[in-house]
Amino acid sequence: MSHATARRRPAFAARFGAVSFIALAGAATAPGHAQTQPQAAQDAAAPQGIADIVVTAQRRAERLVDVPIAVTSIDGGKLADAGVNSVIGLAQTAPGLRLDYSGPYVQPTVRGVGSPLVGPGLNSNVAIYVDGFYVPNPLGSDFQLLSVSGIQILKGPQGTLFGRNATGGAILVNTLDPSFEPKLIARASYASFDKLNLSGYASTGLGDSLAMDVTAFYERGDGYIRNINTGKTVSHYDKWTVRPKLLFRPSEDVSITLAYQHSMVDDPSPFLTSAYDGLSSATIAAPGVAVPTGRRETGNDAPAVSTLNSDLVMLTGKFDLGFGTFTSYTQYRDDKSNLAGDYDSTAAPIMAPDWRVWDKTFTQEFNLSSAPGGPLTWVLGLYYYQNKNQYPGYNVSLFGSPKFEYFRSTSRTKSYAAFADMTWEAMDGLFLTGGLRYSIDKVRGSFLCSACGGLAGEGEETFKKLTPRVNVRYQLGASSNVYASYNKGYKAGFIPVSAFDTVPIKPEQIDAFEVGFKTADGPLRFDLSTFYYIYKNLQVAAYVNSAAVYRNAEKSEIYGLDGQLSYDVNEDFSLGLGATYTHAKYKQFGNAVDYVQNPATGLFDHPDVLVDGNVMPRSPKFTANINADYKIRFASGANIALNANFYHTTKFYFDSPKRFSQGAYELLNLRATYNTADERWAFSIFGNNVTDSAYRIQVLPGDFAIQQVYGEPASIGASITFKY
Repeated sequence: MSHATARRRPAFAARFGAVSFIALAGAATAPGHAQTQPQAAQDAAAPQGIADIVVTAQRRAERLVDVPIAVTSIDGGKLADAGVNSVIGLAQTAPGLRLDYSGPYVQPTVRGVGSPLVGPGLNSNVAIYVDGFYVPNPLGSDFQLLSVSGIQILKGPQGTLFGRNATGGAILVNTLDPSFEPKLIARASYASFDKLNLSGYASTGLGDSLAMDVTAFYERGDGYIRNINTGKTVSHYDKWTVRPKLLFRPSEDVSITLAYQHSMVDDPSPFLTSAYDGLSSATIAAPGVAVPTGRRETGNDAPAVSTLNSDLVMLTGKFDLGFGTFTSYTQYRDDKSNLAGDYDSTAAPIMAPDWRVWDKTFTQEFNLSSAPGGPLTWVLGLYYYQNKNQYPGYNVSLFGSPKFEYFRSTSRTKSYAAFADMTWEAMDGLFLTGGLRYSIDKVRGSFLCSACGGLAGEGEETFKKLTPRVNVRYQLGASSNVYASYNKGYKAGFIPVSAFDTVPIKPEQIDAFEVGFKTADGPLRFDLSTFYYIYKNLQVAAYVNSAAVYRNAEKSEIYGLDGQLSYDVNEDFSLGLGATYTHAKYKQFGNAVDYVQNPATGLFDHPDVLVDGNVMPRSPKFTANINADYKIRFASGANIALNANFYHTTKFYFDSPKRFSQGAYELLNLRATYNTADERWAFSIFGNNVTDSAYRIQVLPGDFAIQQVYGEPASIGASITFKY
């Protein structure tokens, strides 16, 4: 970042804070009328009991206990109590889910199904949705969880209802809708590493049929990484988001919501790397240079840059037609990133790239779902997706040379899909579900490799796929079910432009079988499922000579057991427990790229090695979490709420040859909150990773170093919250 930018930061932050405060305060004091119930709660077909949870995992509102899918559902309050304020932290609350990085790109993995791909036009195979809208860009996937009403993590392929990039599962984030009653939530917190967080949410009615809300967020901090050559902390970051929503509800049968969001992230930490076990080419190419290896160290001599500017417009229309509800989702996204790093992780001038990523997306979806009740419920849908991803210039400096353009590329994708899903109560308590989705994906890619003598190429391919699902559910009682399901997941192929090739990479597909049991009996909620996946043509990548090498792993096998339990001991004490066992191995892969340091040059050679039978990357055998809430009440009406959230994972690998790993570790977050009797004020103290576990969140094997970045060390902080 330039000195000029640094000088502008305080003034900008002050202006942003002032504008946000005025907007929030103005919205909160505007007139309004009675608040309307959330649509999901209105539409839920089954009668609601104590602590019933309503989810939309099947594109229609249903009780969680009646949904024949393994789902982890977390409300916004639980997320805040657990200290989870961004997507990357969700793994601490949902066993079987991992969220790692490759640079600033987010790589989700669910039950061993994840995509080790980053690059031009590439998407994850765990889909992320916000308010029903797909988030395609992995660079924009680690967003802040602002004014969240709840999150649903769907485990297993969702190829029929949620599309081509839901091979492993889907993460559904739902935010608050504008209310007609005035509402204001303002929060300020300060924590270790000079982390200041300011956020606010305000909503109000603007008349009998119009309501609006505004969410605003600003965070800055110094981070925890220092450069071993200068001794200075170099991980300063700034983030801010503003999101207004406008709700028009002219009648009980019609609602139209328009939302706009602008986000800015300036956080270099994904590129502030150290060397895994000291593995850097500098140890031989530049003898005597200091090589960082610790979790709070970097040695970069080239700037680390990771910025994202994102604009998003979302239009949602819901129309009650009597026999069903018609919903339209229209989205436009424009994401721009500037990225730069040091690929040897030392002060030696060996390899330093910089590049930009421009990503534009338009989506349109139409859903028609049946009214609740009756023996047959259904949902029909049409979907259109258009994406243009550009790398307008990937530039490199090698061994101190001036920067030169290595390559540039453009990837375009158009996807069309139609789907139908129906559930029929064949007899009392027996429900049969069948669904189909037909997808057509047209992909195009072009590249120019200036460093390859002007090598250029352009290719295109069309992929077509029918993905079914079949489900049988039997209702044992009012709040207990058993189910068995078959689902087919699908991820389209692509043109590998960053490999300087136009031969398409094959699509992924997965056949998933699952049997499960769910019950919600008074204070007890328990889910248990066992799963078996046959995975074909998993798309994998390695990086050789600063270019990508893509391959398909022909066949993999995944099976395991997944369970969740929650129990309200009494009004003031509740416990939650979740655990997942996963066996994920390659059955037929053949040769994968390995990384072995050349003792003569220090660079890393890339021999092919046989990996059949190896554990798949980022697939720990066992993960678990425990959550406990306890409330101490006072005669005055005030209370102290105590929360503890514990997460455990066993060892896992970051690569197919099992060379680079992360050992077992635990994370413990604690929070204590004093709530005033009128519930207007809350004062909290909290600690994250209080046991100070050291754990890697990324390992990046490459030609010049095996780079790594660690998660945040132990931190403590305090916050104050005002509600109106």
